[in-house]
Amino acid sequence: MAFDYGNRRIGIAIGDRLTGSARGLATVPSGRADTSVTIGTLVREWRPDAFVVGWPTRADGQPTSLGPAIRSFGEELGHTHGLPVYWADERLSSHMGRERTRRHGNDPGLDAHAAAIILEGWLMENAHNA
Repeated sequence: MAFDYGNRRIGIAIGDRLTGSARGLATVPSGRADTSVTIGTLVREWRPDAFVVGWPTRADGQPTSLGPAIRSFGEELGHTHGLPVYWADERLSSHMGRERTRRHGNDPGLDAHAAAIILEGWLMENAHNA
C-alpha cells in the first residue's frame, strides 16, 4: 500500500507484487481526526504486507520542507499497523498521475493516482525484494 502525503490530501494506492502494477484507491484529507480511521479501514480491508511512502526531494537530492511531516506520517503509520515502511522517490508522480485521471465515473483522485505511480516505481526497483 502506498501513500502520497501532502499538506491538504493523502493519496492512497494498492499494488500487486506479482504484476508490478498499482491502482489508486482513495484520496483523504490530511490532518483531520478521521483520516487515521479511514486509513485504518483501508489497511484492514486490503491487508498490505508493507507501506511505501513517497519521499519528495529537490533537484539537488535534498528533502523538501514537507520532509519532516512525511517522515512523521510514515513512522506513525508503520508503528500503528506494525508493518515496514519503505520510502520512494516521488518526483514527477503527480505529473504522471494526471494521465490516469478520469473526468467521469468513480475516480479516486490525482493524489491516489500519484500514489500508484510511486508504488509502481518502488515495485519495479525492488522486484527482487518484494
